[in-house]
Amino acid sequence: MKWKECKNLISSDLERLTYINKWGGVKYLLFNASFRITFWLRIGSYLMTKRNIMAKFCLKCVHLIHKHNQYLTGIQIGIGTKIGKGLTFPHYSCIVINGGAIIGDNCTIYHGVTIGSVRGPKGGAPRIGNNVVIASGAKVIGNITIGNNVMIGSGTIVVTDIPNNSVVVGNPGRVISEKGVEHTKYYSKDYDS
Repeated sequence: MKWKECKNLISSDLERLTYINKWGGVKYLLFNASFRITFWLRIGSYLMTKRNIMAKFCLKCVHLIHKHNQYLTGIQIGIGTKIGKGLTFPHYSCIVINGGAIIGDNCTIYHGVTIGSVRGPKGGAPRIGNNVVIASGAKVIGNITIGNNVMIGSGTIVVTDIPNNSVVVGNPGRVISEKGVEHTKYYSKDYDS
């Protein structure tokens, strides 16, 4: 990862939260748990790609800061997890994201969510598309693919592939609508009420 890419990821995470003013980034880094966890995740992921001694030392420091923020926020997400731009956690606590998961751009994850893997011959972690909203208490588990513009309802347990533009609810999760775009647009930074 290049530094420019890291900066773009950090900027996109911040833009999902609010309009940025001169001091907005510093304010959000100090007082917003969602931005704080994503900021250190991005910095750590950047440093993991570097091989020099200084980067390795800085990575150790960033790892400690990130681990501390994980305990404060209850968001368990490993440095190096493949996540696209614009990640946000509107409410935090009890969020677990497997390090093998792949998450696309503009994903919104609420409290109580687990994105986990399964073991065995058919094991693996989820691949989640762009513009996905995972509501509180939902579980996305196993070697599955979640399409783009998908809304996963509260308490839903998803263990099978979900096509693009779907709304999913229930246990096990089932598609109840193909109007995912209409639901996920409300979570976009471009939405005007």
